[in-house]
Amino acid sequence: MADKSLRNGAVLALKPAAVQRVARWEESVATVTVRGELDREALWAIDYSVVRAAAEAGRIVLDLREVSHLDGSAVPEIVARRRELLARGGDLVIAVRNPYIAKILKAAGGPDLALVRSVEEEAVAAPAARLRALRK
Repeated sequence: MADKSLRNGAVLALKPAAVQRVARWEESVATVTVRGELDREALWAIDYSVVRAAAEAGRIVLDLREVSHLDGSAVPEIVARRRELLARGGDLVIAVRNPYIAKILKAAGGPDLALVRSVEEEAVAAPAARLRALRK
């Protein structure tokens, strides 16, 4: 996992999906981790990392658990990325622990964002979500 320092002091890391011959694109998971303060100017690096990860993995976990500040103007871009992934059969889930950050995400993204409290929770929730989708 390579760390990249952003101009505003945030740190970005991408953990690519594990390569498995039997795993399909939509079942592979990649994690994009962000630490520090996240504003609209830093969003380009996150967006680039999400796009890069989405080429190999259908499920992306945007790990914002260590983000101390989030500019609400960045949220529509995250929503747009999630919609693109959903249209392709993938998903983007946000791991967030800070109630302040969660409130900003909910206020700016509403029901268009899927929030979990940990990366591990996403791993448990994803198979259940696939089952619900198959039953519809």
